[in-house]
Amino acid sequence: MLGGIVEPVLSLTDLAVVGNIGYDSFAESNENLSAVAAVGIAGSLISALVWIFAQMKSAISAVVSQAYGSMRMRVMASLIPQMIYFNAIVGVLAMLTTYYTSAWIFENLLSASGPILKDATAYFNIRVLGFPLTLITFSIFGVFRGVQNTWWAMVISIIGGSVNILLDFIFVLGWWNLVEPMGVEGAAWASFFAQIVMFVLTLYFLFVQSKIRLIHTLRISPEFVGLLLIAGNLVLRTIVLNLALMLTHKFANIYGTVQAATHAVMLNLWLFSAFFLDAFATSANAMAGKFLGARNKEAMQRNLNRNLLLSLIVSFALSGLLMLFDSQIMELLIDNEKVWSMYPLVLPLFALCLPINALAFTLDGVFKGMGKAKFLRNILFISTLFGFLPVLLIGHQLMPGLQIIWMAIIMWMLLRGFIPYFYFKYWIKRF
Repeated sequence: MLGGIVEPVLSLTDLAVVGNIGYDSFAESNENLSAVAAVGIAGSLISALVWIFAQMKSAISAVVSQAYGSMRMRVMASLIPQMIYFNAIVGVLAMLTTYYTSAWIFENLLSASGPILKDATAYFNIRVLGFPLTLITFSIFGVFRGVQNTWWAMVISIIGGSVNILLDFIFVLGWWNLVEPMGVEGAAWASFFAQIVMFVLTLYFLFVQSKIRLIHTLRISPEFVGLLLIAGNLVLRTIVLNLALMLTHKFANIYGTVQAATHAVMLNLWLFSAFFLDAFATSANAMAGKFLGARNKEAMQRNLNRNLLLSLIVSFALSGLLMLFDSQIMELLIDNEKVWSMYPLVLPLFALCLPINALAFTLDGVFKGMGKAKFLRNILFISTLFGFLPVLLIGHQLMPGLQIIWMAIIMWMLLRGFIPYFYFKYWIKRF
C-alpha cells in the first residue's frame, strides 16, 4: 500500500504546495487556480504515461510469480535484465516524444490555454525528464512483487516521497537566501530529484540485496515474447483508460477555470485513492500468479475473497474520512474559496465511487496475475465505449457540469468491476 501510492503522492504534494502559495494578486487574477489546474492536468499526464508504459511491471510480476510458484525461477535469469534494457529504451523514446509535443497535447487535446497552458508545459517538461528512471524503477518493483517481496518497494517509495515533500517546500517557496522561489517549476524539480533517489535505491536492492540470479546475454529469452504480449495488451488497455481520464480534464476545462481547478484536485484525490486501493490489486496479482503456477484452485478463490474484503473495508474507510474531513482536506490542498464552494457538488459521487473502485481494482489484480491481459483489455474497451462515453457525452448535452463527469466515471467503474467478477466465478468452476 505504501509502495503503491508514491506516484500520486508526488503529484498531490506538488498540487498542495502550489495551491497554497500566497500571492496578493491571486484573488484578482485567479493565478493560483491556473497553477493548480496546470499541475493537475500535467500531473495526470505524467500518471498516464506511468500507467501506460509501466505495464511491464504487471507483466513481469505475472511471469515471475508463476515461475516462482512452479519453482522455475532459473528461466528468469536472462529475462529480467532484458526487461530492464527494454524499459530504458521505451522510457527515453516516450520522454523525448512527449517533451517536444507537450504544449500541443495540453492545448489541442486538453483545451488548456493562457496561464494554464504555460504552467502545465513548464511543469511537465521538467518532470518527464525522470520518466525513464521511473519506468525502470516500477518494472523492477514488478520483479520484487513476483517473488512476493513488497517490503523493498515500500522502503524505496517512502524515502522517495519524503525527499519530494522536503524539496517541494524548498524549491516552490524558497529557502532563506540560498534558493529562490521557483513556483510550479520548483514542484517539478522536486519530483524529478525524488525519482533519481528512488532509481538509485532500486538498483541497490536488486543488485546488492536480492538473491535473484541475473544473466546478461544478447540471446533473447524464450519468455520475452510472451512478456511483450502481456505488456502490449495491458498498454492498449491503459491507453484507453488514460484517454478517458484526459477527456474528463478536457470537459472540466470547457466548463471554466474554477471547474478545471476543482476537477484537478478531485481527480488527483481519486488517483491517490486508486493507487491506495491498488495495494490489494498488487497483493491479488502476486498471489494469483503464484497459485496459478501451483495449480491451487482453492487458494485462488481465497486470494480473491480476502483481498476484495480488505479492499472494500479500506474503501469505505476512505470514503467516510473524506466525507467527515472534507473541508480540512480541501483547505490543505488549495487556498481558494471558489473551489471550496464548488467541490461539494461532486463529493458524494466521489465517495460512492471508491467502493466500486475496490471491486474493479482487485479483479484487475487477479486477472493480471493470471496473465489474462487480453481479457482485461477487452473489458476496458467495453466499459469505456458502452458506459463512460455515453454517460459523459449525453450528459454534457443535457446537464453540463462536473457532476456528469463523475457520473460517467461511476458507470465506467461499475462495468469494470462487475463483468470481471462474474467471469471469474465462471472461470474458477472450470479450472
